[in-house]
Amino acid sequence: MSGLQGRSVIVTGGGSGIGCAAVELLCDAGALVTVADLNVEGGQAVAAGPRGKVAQFVRTDVASEESVAAMVAAAVSRFGKLDAAINAAGVVQHWKRVADITSAEWDFVNNINLRGMFFCIKHQIRAMLQTGGGAIVAISSIAANLGLNMSGEYCASKSGVMGLVRAAATDYAKSNIRVNALLPGSTRTPMVEKALASKPSELGGPIQVLTGRMAEPAEIAHGAIWMISDQASFMTGNSMTLDGGISIV
Repeated sequence: MSGLQGRSVIVTGGGSGIGCAAVELLCDAGALVTVADLNVEGGQAVAAGPRGKVAQFVRTDVASEESVAAMVAAAVSRFGKLDAAINAAGVVQHWKRVADITSAEWDFVNNINLRGMFFCIKHQIRAMLQTGGGAIVAISSIAANLGLNMSGEYCASKSGVMGLVRAAATDYAKSNIRVNALLPGSTRTPMVEKALASKPSELGGPIQVLTGRMAEPAEIAHGAIWMISDQASFMTGNSMTLDGGISIV
């Protein structure tokens, strides 16, 4: 993707999965990347990278506003600005029916997927306002639009992300800040594969997609990177689906 050379980009959840793939692609494009993750070992390994590109790791708990603010400050301190962010940090469901989800399980998922996304977008926007604008992509899920069984807390958190994105895009369009959501389908990440291995048997087989397979992390990351690029300059407040066709079957 052209036009990313020298741009400062934060990637939350950058230690594995979609976030890791995004970091690698951004570094190849010459971006200045802040890898944010709670997983220190994974995040440091990704930031070091086999290509020796410019990246830093910042241990970040997105459920903590103080931690998120420090992450954004670290990106600005190291690279002098913040041009874009891909917020991929998140957790999966507990595989329970709605009436069986505990308040602690609800809070765990929503504190990371929705509250944490709010903290990230809030502080990223504040940094972008100082330098004339930027672009943010929030990784949501097709679960925001589909009724997935045994996934109430997850579906709610991902639907909330879409509402937050639309509101932020409306608030800051005139400040040259674009905010969009990306809705992936099933993606072959370590977190998803572990979750699918532990799901209850009554959930049945894999979700049917037209492509007949799960996405690879890089396929989703390419979409996110396009959304923060100049090629997507007329796109804001949008929720783009990248799901192998599951939404139409």
